[in-house]
This record gives sequence, C-alpha cells and structure tokens, in this order.
Amino acid sequence: MAVWARVLSIDHILVADDAVAADAFSQQIMRLAMPPNMRLSVAGIAAAAGMLKIAEVDASRTLVLLKSVQAAVHLYELHAFRNLNVGGIGMTPGRQSLWRSIAASPAEVELLGNLRRSGVDVYLQMIPSDEKRRLPD
Repeated sequence: MAVWARVLSIDHILVADDAVAADAFSQQIMRLAMPPNMRLSVAGIAAAAGMLKIAEVDASRTLVLLKSVQAAVHLYELHAFRNLNVGGIGMTPGRQSLWRSIAASPAEVELLGNLRRSGVDVYLQMIPSDEKRRLPD
C-alpha cells in the first residue's frame, strides 16, 4: 500500500467496509500501520460514498480500499467511480486465476464486466510497476 500511496501521491486512505467500520480493534491495527503523514478513514459503504463526494471537492488524494467485488459494485451504485484496480482477490474454491495471484469466481467476473460496461476502467495490477491488464472478455 505504501508504494501505491507514493506513486499516486495519496494522502488519504479510505477503507470502505461495513464489518471493519464496526470493529474498533481492526481499525486500531490499521492506524498503527499507517505512515504518520497519511490520513486513514474507515467507513461503511454508504458512509464512504458520502465521504467520496466530499473528497471530490477538497484537495486530498484518496485511495479507496474495498474487500470484495460485491463491495465495489455497492459503492458504485451509491457513488459512481471511474477506475477500479482489482489487485488483491486471492484464490479460494470456486475462483479461477485471472492473472498472477488475482482470482475471481464466474459471478465476480460478471460483476466486474458489468462495471466495465458501465464505463468503469476495470484493470488488474498488483504493483505500480506492473502493466495494467484488462479483464478478459
């Protein structure tokens, strides 16, 4: 995450996750891991959508972290975004490899395809030095 923050000049990380928003311990661990010059916000998906509307007009550079494809779709329904980097979905039963260690189930691939058809630039990129890979058709 630190590499992404540096490359993208990020000064604010927003974790958009309903469960983490209700878990003070997880939030404290995240805060301890943050560099001192980085602001961290943790919010449920609906609250995160509201925060992103504010972020559009202030001077901050915000990186949003989501736990799942379903969370990305839910956030998009509440606050449309232009780009989605799928960089950390691991292999579990029912998922197939998309590229390197990124995997998705057929249902997740369909949801990502729906986002792409809605105008979102959906791509796979583990680290900034990797070339962006488009979702297979």
